[in-house]
Amino acid sequence: MSRVARPQTGFTLIEVVIALAITAVIMTFSYQSFSTASRSAEASAQVLARINELDRTWQILGQDARHILTPVNASGDASVIGGVRRPFRGASLYGDTSGDKLVLQFTRGGWLNPMNRPRSDMQQVIYRIEDGTLWRDFRPERNFVVEDWLYAEDLIRQPMLEQVTDIDVRFLSPQMAQQQGAGVLNGEDYARDWVQNWPDSSGAGVDTSLPLAMLVRIELEDGLVSERLYDLAQ
Repeated sequence: MSRVARPQTGFTLIEVVIALAITAVIMTFSYQSFSTASRSAEASAQVLARINELDRTWQILGQDARHILTPVNASGDASVIGGVRRPFRGASLYGDTSGDKLVLQFTRGGWLNPMNRPRSDMQQVIYRIEDGTLWRDFRPERNFVVEDWLYAEDLIRQPMLEQVTDIDVRFLSPQMAQQQGAGVLNGEDYARDWVQNWPDSSGAGVDTSLPLAMLVRIELEDGLVSERLYDLAQ
């Protein structure tokens, strides 16, 4: 009795090789797409983190600006220097973020004390640049009678923003506001002629005075540029 030959099933070697080649191509494209997506996600996360860091800086600076106090001495006379509150000072960096440089110095009020600790409700605040990093240094001001203030002598140093390439600070003096009147904020470059240091060497500001407004512009290494305008009129 003869047997009927059955057709062979399965894949030939050529078919297997072609299938493997197609699979390899698909995997290569898939890996490249995944790698690109992963790098894009990582870059987006870094940008988002920088934006959040910058936004946090603006929020804290905004809180400080809303509570800046006019300098006065122990007797309450604002015309005398060297009293309780530090004079308001500010300076642009002009693109130089090396070393340790002062950006802003002032006394602020409204410092919340939910734990009811024996401290002042005012702060001495300093914003400064140290080798490209923006710091906020602060400590309680001595407007309350406290027996022992040794714990408050050292400044608390708070890092705010890294990789800063420039901070441009401009101040609106009462004299300029009076000269320009209602048009003081007109135009895109309205702060071009505002002074970049306070007190101004030309006499626009004195140690016990505050500018009417302050424009702060921050530039970062990764290309982010942001600015805020603060109303300091008391």
